[in-house]
Amino acid sequence: MARVRLLERDEAPLTARRLFREDGSASPLTRSLVNAPDVLETFMPFLAQIYAPGPVDLATKELVIVRVSQLNACRYCLAAHRPAALDAGVSQHELAAVCGEVPVATLSERERTLVEWVDCYVLDPGGMDDELVARVLDHFRDDQLIELALVAGVTQLLNHYCTAFAIPPPS
Repeated sequence: MARVRLLERDEAPLTARRLFREDGSASPLTRSLVNAPDVLETFMPFLAQIYAPGPVDLATKELVIVRVSQLNACRYCLAAHRPAALDAGVSQHELAAVCGEVPVATLSERERTLVEWVDCYVLDPGGMDDELVARVLDHFRDDQLIELALVAGVTQLLNHYCTAFAIPPPS
């Protein structure tokens, strides 16, 4: 059971009701966030921009989201983003590797380097060194690395939120 109320559309503040689908449904995450409509007005557009395709393609963003969620053991985000990753063009094999089901060593050099960077960024940001950043920059531009850092950071925030408040995985 969630540790915060999951509001139905008719319970949500009027300004937040637009986040519900036409049939009145919404994800458990959205249903929890509508409890704080003022925060939601800023957070949702920011989240949409960070997670949308941009300098970094959607498949790469989903690899980062799933890896961060795996590292943080976030049931909600894994349930939401494993299918999204496949829809974005991530292969079953890549998905299995970032989820620890097959060795990361079986990924391409680009993806292995990305996973190594994500692991350091999430688990030991103070341990990030110039050599790892240089290897990442062999595959990504500076603007892309910044975008990947924001994707990882926002995902970590959502992982902590969903886990701490026991937001149930989407069905």
